[in-house]
Amino acid sequence: MMLRSRPTVWLASASLLLLLIWGKVARDLYGLPGPDSALLLLQFMLVIFLMEASTTTLTFDHTIKQLAGKDDNLSAIARARVTEWERVQLLNLGKLTIASFGLTLGLLILGSLVSVSINQIAFSGILVLAAFVAIFILLTYRREPEERRRSMD
Repeated sequence: MMLRSRPTVWLASASLLLLLIWGKVARDLYGLPGPDSALLLLQFMLVIFLMEASTTTLTFDHTIKQLAGKDDNLSAIARARVTEWERVQLLNLGKLTIASFGLTLGLLILGSLVSVSINQIAFSGILVLAAFVAIFILLTYRREPEERRRSMD
């Protein structure tokens, strides 16, 4: 974030996600006691939230810098709209992250209550992978003001 570079934000976030996954794999391989699955899930969701919040903030900063030094009415309206856009984006991202965490945690609890036979492990794994991909896509879908304006035209 300090470098104000989107690729750097994505690289740092991807590195954190890989570190989280490697930590879980290493604990399983070496038989070490690890944190609860809910904690791992929370860490994963927080990294994705921070990645998307950083992207939103970078877009906001870039737009505000373009409006710097302009004191006309149109620029004031644009600043107000961009500020409102950022607030709504971060609020919606927070809501989506909390909903995704709750849904996934509910699925973890439901999965622990239902016994899975050996024949169903592959099917269950595919369902978990599909849920993971769906949540990842939902949390990382770009929501930038330029795209909204283009879609309205």
